Amino acid sequence: MGEVYRARDTRLSREVALKVLPEFFARDADRLRRFEQEARAVAALNHPNILAIYDIGKHDDAPYIVSELLEGASLRAELDRGPLTPRKASEYAAQIAQGLAAAHDRNIVHRDLKPDNVFITKEGRVKILDFGLAKVAPNPAAAAPSAGLTLTSSPTEAGVVMGTVGYMAPEQVRGAVVDSRTDIFAFGAVLYEMISGQRAFHRDTAAETMTAILKDDPPELSEMDHPVSPGLERIVRRCLEKQPEQRFQSAKDLAFALDALTGTSSKSAPHAAVPDIKDRAARPGWIAVAATSVLSLALGAAIVWFLRPGPPPPPAFKKVSFHRGEVIRARMAPDGKTVIYSARLNGGELDTYTIRDEYPESKPLGLHGASLLSISSQGQLAVLVHPQYFAHFQWFGTLAASPLGGGAPRELLENVADADWSPNGNDLAVIDRDHNQWRLQYPVGKVLMQSGNWLSDLRVSPDGKQVAVFRHPPNVDDRGDVLLIDRDGKVRVVSTGWESLEGMAWAPSGKEIWFSAAEAGEQYCIRAISLSGKQRMVNCGTSPTRIQDIAPSGRSLVSTEEHQVKMALTEHAHGTNSGPDSSEERDLSWLDSPYGPHLSSDGGEVLFTDQSGEAGNQYGVYVRKTDGSPAVRIGEGGFATDLTADGKWALILLPGDPAGRVQIVPVGPGQPTVLHWEGIQPLWATWFPDGQHIMLVADHSGQAGGFYITDQNGSAPKLVWPGDGAGDARVAPDGQLFFVREKGGWAVRSIAAGSNRPIPSIQGREFPIGWTSDSKHFFTQISTPTGLTINKIDLNSDHRELWQVIKPKDQVGLNPLSAPIAITPDGRWMAYHYGTQLGQLYRSDNLK
Repeated sequence: MGEVYRARDTRLSREVALKVLPEFFARDADRLRRFEQEARAVAALNHPNILAIYDIGKHDDAPYIVSELLEGASLRAELDRGPLTPRKASEYAAQIAQGLAAAHDRNIVHRDLKPDNVFITKEGRVKILDFGLAKVAPNPAAAAPSAGLTLTSSPTEAGVVMGTVGYMAPEQVRGAVVDSRTDIFAFGAVLYEMISGQRAFHRDTAAETMTAILKDDPPELSEMDHPVSPGLERIVRRCLEKQPEQRFQSAKDLAFALDALTGTSSKSAPHAAVPDIKDRAARPGWIAVAATSVLSLALGAAIVWFLRPGPPPPPAFKKVSFHRGEVIRARMAPDGKTVIYSARLNGGELDTYTIRDEYPESKPLGLHGASLLSISSQGQLAVLVHPQYFAHFQWFGTLAASPLGGGAPRELLENVADADWSPNGNDLAVIDRDHNQWRLQYPVGKVLMQSGNWLSDLRVSPDGKQVAVFRHPPNVDDRGDVLLIDRDGKVRVVSTGWESLEGMAWAPSGKEIWFSAAEAGEQYCIRAISLSGKQRMVNCGTSPTRIQDIAPSGRSLVSTEEHQVKMALTEHAHGTNSGPDSSEERDLSWLDSPYGPHLSSDGGEVLFTDQSGEAGNQYGVYVRKTDGSPAVRIGEGGFATDLTADGKWALILLPGDPAGRVQIVPVGPGQPTVLHWEGIQPLWATWFPDGQHIMLVADHSGQAGGFYITDQNGSAPKLVWPGDGAGDARVAPDGQLFFVREKGGWAVRSIAAGSNRPIPSIQGREFPIGWTSDSKHFFTQISTPTGLTINKIDLNSDHRELWQVIKPKDQVGLNPLSAPIAITPDGRWMAYHYGTQLGQLYRSDNLK
C-alpha cells in the first residue's frame, strides 16, 4: 500500500528505506490508519528478526516511515526457484519463530505472515515485514478472551476476515477472535511451503482455499520426492492443527523445538514474568496455604525420589573383534555366543570369519571369499559367492547355502544383493536385481515387491509373517525409508526421511524394528520403531553405530564405524623411468566426504559435491584450485555434474527434484540460471566442449527417454539417442561423438550420422571416462581390489595402452573405486575420490 525508496539519512550518514503513503491513499482513512498502525507495531519491537523502524512523520501531507535498509530478497522470491533444503528451511524457520516470539511478548499478532512478508538478507538474516494488519490480541492463556483491538483505537469488527487467503488460520477464516496461535498456523503453512515447494492449502479459488483450511490437511511431507526428517514433519503438523489448543501454545515453544532440531540456539531469552505485588499482599492467607501445600508436596516428592528405583544402567559393550579393517555383515549363531562375520581385514580380500567366547581371535570359516548374509535357526548359512561391491555395505553375487560346520556352498540364485532366513529356517527372503528393477522375493519365486529404487537390509519378522526392508533412491544414495511388507505383498511405510540407513534387526518380541540411521547430516545411531510407527532412540554414542543382529536372548551385536572419503589428484607418469603407477597423490580432500570430481581442461580447477554432515542431507557444491587452495562453495541442494573446459561454469542437478531443474552456476562472477522443461526429468547433464550446449540424460513423460541436446538458454531438448546413458555422457571434443549403451556393450554415437559404432574392445567391468583432444582416442577405467586401472584406446584400431595404475597408499578398509574419475583431454591429470571404512564389533547384553 506504499512506495518504498532507498534514501540516505544525512544526519547519521546511513542508507535507509523510506516508505511513503501516496497522497491519494493518505486520503483513505482505513489505509492511513493501517499505515500508522504498522509504524507503531514495529517501533514497539526491537529484535534482529524484525524490521527496525527509525522514524515516522509527514511531508506535504504524505505520511512516511523510515526503516533500516535491507539487501537481499523476499522468501517468496527464493521459493519461486523451488523448495529449500530442510537445513536451510529449518534455519529460516527458527529465525521467523524468534521474531514472532518477540512480537507475541508484546501481545502483537502479525495476522498476515506469508513468504511475501519475510525477507532474507544477503547475510542469511531473516526479517519479518509488514505489520499493517497487526493487532493487540488476548493472551491465549487468559481465562476469558477480550475483544482484540488493533494497535490503533479502532477495533476489528467480529466476523471480518483479515489476512491473506492460503495462510490464514481456521479462526481467521471464520472471522473469530485471533491470538498468537493464529500466527503459528500461518508459520506452519510457510514452513510447509519452504520444505515442499507447494502451498499447503492452494486451490483454484479463494473460497475453495478457505474451505480447505477449515476441513483438509495438506499432502504428507513424507510423500514428497525429497526426504524430510520426521522431527521437522512433526513440527509442521503441530503448527497446522485446526484447533488452536492443539498447536504450539507459544512461538517460544516453537522456536525451542526448532532449535532442538537444528542444533542452533535462540538468541532471544524469554522475559521473566513480574508478579503483581499489590495483589499478592492482599491475600496473605492464600500464600500461607500455598506454602504449606508446597512444603507437603516437596516432602512427598523427596520420599518418592528416595524410594524410586534407580535409572537403568547405561548399555555395556564388550569388544569382540580386534583386527583393523572393514566389517561388512555380522550375525549371532544359534547358540547365542558365536559370532560369524564378513570383513576385509588388514588390507586383505573379503572373507568370512568366526569368533567364539572361548577363542576370541577371528578365524577364517573356510568359505574362501564368500560373504555372509544370514544364519538360520538350523545352522545354515546364506552367503554370497563371487561378491562384487555395489555401494556402502552392499555387495552383489550369487546366493548360496552352506552348513555352519563347513562344506562347499551350494549355489541357488544369481544377481542377489541380500537374503534372510525365515524363523523356521526353511525359506529365504531375497533381494535381487532384474535389469533395472529391484525385487523382493519371499519365499524365493514369489515376488512381493518390485521397485526402481534400490532395496537393502531385509529382515524377516520373528513370526515369519512380514519382511522389513530399506528403500533408497534409484542411485547409490543411502537415504531412504523403512518399509514393512506382508506375505501378500502389502507395503507399508513405517518411517521415512532418514539418511545413512545402515543396518536392521527385529527385536525378539517382534514388536519393534531396530535400525541405524541419521537425521540432517549427523552420525547414524541405533533407533527403534514400533509397528504402529512409534519411534525411540536406543543408543547414540560418539561414533556412528550400526545394529548388526539381536539374538532371541536379547544379546545385541553392533559395529562402530569410521568412514572417510578422500579426493586426490594424480599426474600421468608415462615417459618417466618409473612406469605408469608411480605418480604421487596430491590430496584435495575437503571435510570428510567429497564426491564426483570434475576437472577443467588444464587440470587447474576441480568441481565436486560435498556429502559431509556439514553439508546436510541435500549436499553442497564446491570448486577449488588443484594447487590446494581452499574450496569455495558455489551451490547447494544438488550434485555437481560437469564443469566447462575453461572452468567458468558448473552444472548442478537437484536429485529427486520433481520440477526436473538443472542449474547453471558461475564459478566466479556471474548470475546463476535455472533450466526446466515440462515433462522432462534430467538424470545427468554434461557440457559440450563449446560451453554453450548441454547433453542431458533424461526421462521424458509419454516419450522415449535417452540423450537430449539443449543449450545454456534452455531451448527445447532434442532427442538424439533413445537409449541408456554412460554415466556422465561425456561428449568428444569435436562435439559429435558420445558414448552409449547398446546390446549389453558400449558404442559410440555420431550425432551427425545418427548411427552407432560398437566398441568391442571395452571389457566387461570396464567403462569409458573421457576423450583425448583429437577425438580419436578415449580413456577407460577398470575397478580393481586395490584401486583403478586406466587405459587409453584407439577408436579406429582398438589398440589398447595401459595409461595409469591408481593405487591409494592406505589399502586397509578401502572401498572399491567404482565412480568415474575425471581426466583431462591430454591425459595428464586425473582426479578421483575413494572411501575408507573401518569398523569393530561389540556385543551388549543390556541394550534395550
